[in-house]
Amino acid sequence: MFVLVISNGYPTEKYKGLGIFELDQAKALVNAGCRVIFAAVDVRSIRRWRKWGLEHHENEGVHAYVLNIPLGRIPSALLKEITSLGLNILCKTIFKEHGKPDILHAHFTDMGYAAAKLKKVANVPLVITEHSSLINRPKIEKKLFNIASYAYKQADTVIAVSPALSNVIEKNFHIKPIYVPNIFDINLFSFNPKVIEGKFNFISTGNLIYGKRMDLTIEAFYKAFRDCTNVTLTIFGDGIEKKRLEAQIVNYKLQNRVFLKGMCKRETIAEKFKDSDCFVLASQSETFGVAYIEALACGIPVIATKCGGPEEFVHENNGRLVAIDDLEELADAMSFMYKFNSKYNRQRIAEETKELFSPKTVSKQLIEIYKTITNVESRYL
Repeated sequence: MFVLVISNGYPTEKYKGLGIFELDQAKALVNAGCRVIFAAVDVRSIRRWRKWGLEHHENEGVHAYVLNIPLGRIPSALLKEITSLGLNILCKTIFKEHGKPDILHAHFTDMGYAAAKLKKVANVPLVITEHSSLINRPKIEKKLFNIASYAYKQADTVIAVSPALSNVIEKNFHIKPIYVPNIFDINLFSFNPKVIEGKFNFISTGNLIYGKRMDLTIEAFYKAFRDCTNVTLTIFGDGIEKKRLEAQIVNYKLQNRVFLKGMCKRETIAEKFKDSDCFVLASQSETFGVAYIEALACGIPVIATKCGGPEEFVHENNGRLVAIDDLEELADAMSFMYKFNSKYNRQRIAEETKELFSPKTVSKQLIEIYKTITNVESRYL
């Protein structure tokens, strides 16, 4: 089966997370026996430095074609039409070199819209996976609603990455998405016994934006452990909140116990997991929450908020769920983890996570969906 995965970007050294979920899924499909081409149209601001024009990459059996169109501030309506035009131009090259795919699989609302336009021209079935937290809201902005409505109506199947997101889409757009979770890299994130004993280490990863509430995590850490010098908190990520968080750390005199590591490779984060006791992320909204899954895959219990995605997989045997923006509850959960961490069976946590969210498990679900839509039987199955 020939699948064209459509994304709004491709991971680079500078922007490591761009398109990473889509690329991981593309690799999983290759390993499951599909032929996969990865198509990305990157129309981010011209401030996001990269070369203009077409790039070609090969990554673990996935051929990636990336069209970079760095733009300044332009109206959103024009931006989505440029994206659609860019995808059409890119796919002419792909179709010429590789033939027409059996299925288009687009990720996120904007690329779903562009792929819906492409479907009309190419006459190829379309699957859209929705990840966007902007859709996972009680009230969706009107322009986004119109784009999503058009895309979802053109799609043969809409996938949601969590049951909560599926329910929101069903309520607002009157279609029933299929729940298929994101995957994690089982080669990077796997069970390891803790390397160094003696200190208790919290770890968090995420963009340093207000919605991730790293400020609340630091405040809860201070509230719970101001006098416990053997407890640390390490945060991976970068963003506009960095300076405010640095000032907060100085104000609480936590420079030797709370560390902002910046944007790092996943390999670096995976290595730090080996020395970590608990993962904590106090997000206001998550449509899924791959960061939690990566921690759980290493056997690390997690503290998550009831923000949409984590409720599907966080339970009493692998972590704690707390209310959004609740300082007291978050501090209590961190204290609980410190006192009762040994009650968690780290190996069992890792095994359960692998069983539910491994590339093999998720790719099998996707291929079944493709087969239903296209009636194409993969010769590898």
